[in-house]
Amino acid sequence: HSIAYRADGSIWSWGDNANGQLGTGNTTEVHAPVQVGSDTAWVALMAGTAHSLAMKSDGSIWAWGRNSSGELGTGNNTEQHSPVQVSGTWASIAAGDAHSMALKADGSLWTWGNNNTGQLGLGNYTNQNSPQQVGQDSIWIAIAAGEGHSLGLKADGTLWAWGLNLYGQLGTGNN
Repeated sequence: HSIAYRADGSIWSWGDNANGQLGTGNTTEVHAPVQVGSDTAWVALMAGTAHSLAMKSDGSIWAWGRNSSGELGTGNNTEQHSPVQVSGTWASIAAGDAHSMALKADGSLWTWGNNNTGQLGLGNYTNQNSPQQVGQDSIWIAIAAGEGHSLGLKADGTLWAWGLNLYGQLGTGNN
């Protein structure tokens, strides 16, 4: 599926919608862009495999779609076909295959969702249904999420990677 926002701040989506990842309130596949709700305060969007994340100008994150691993961050595993709010105030977002990441304005890193390869960076393999802080550092400035791995850039310019490394995607020189 694909999601985009227009210059007026509205969100539009199209494509596969088997899990409600288009945010249109149903699971009907759509072949041309349709508007998601009527809000026009969106400033960031991310598409996972079957879930979507969006952030408003007030720092709120909204999520919808598949939630079998907690990737929506709503505290449960209930699939959502329309946007639902993730608690907290945020500065940036990233969506992987079935996990999500966000930074707070204080530079702290938070993750949730599927953790079968350690992609949440929590030192375990337990899925999380709500945002969990990664370490105690408040020095992260950028994040990215892949299929089963995550990347974070710290303020000192160092790049950190964790999770699945089957194809060397962590950049450590091995797999």
